[in-house]
Amino acid sequence: MERKKVPDRLRYLKTVAADGTGEVASDRVDIGEMLACQSIAFRNRSGARGNLEIYLKQGAVETFIADQTSPASNRWYWYPYEQHLTEGEQVTAKQASCKADDILDLHIIGYKTYGSKGEIL
Repeated sequence: MERKKVPDRLRYLKTVAADGTGEVASDRVDIGEMLACQSIAFRNRSGARGNLEIYLKQGAVETFIADQTSPASNRWYWYPYEQHLTEGEQVTAKQASCKADDILDLHIIGYKTYGSKGEIL
């Protein structure tokens, strides 16, 4: 079976509701899908806040993949190592010491793999 890679560029914005830890998350990967993330990027558009941590999440279980101490305001931080997400998984970014109304920005660049008949593998 011939496989075809189809580019996927995903963007998620989240406004923090209250002071404290802010979180922005991707959608969960749908049943029967697989997403290869080639780059995962985060920024807080609003201000320089606390430490940033990025996780792969399956249900309530989080697997740590990256962090950045004392990130600057409105500056992109990225994780450039490929990660493969299967159905039900998502990417989450958490930042400490956010202020209400901070805008968190998460971008994922990658691809889905399709078989020759168009089904997702």
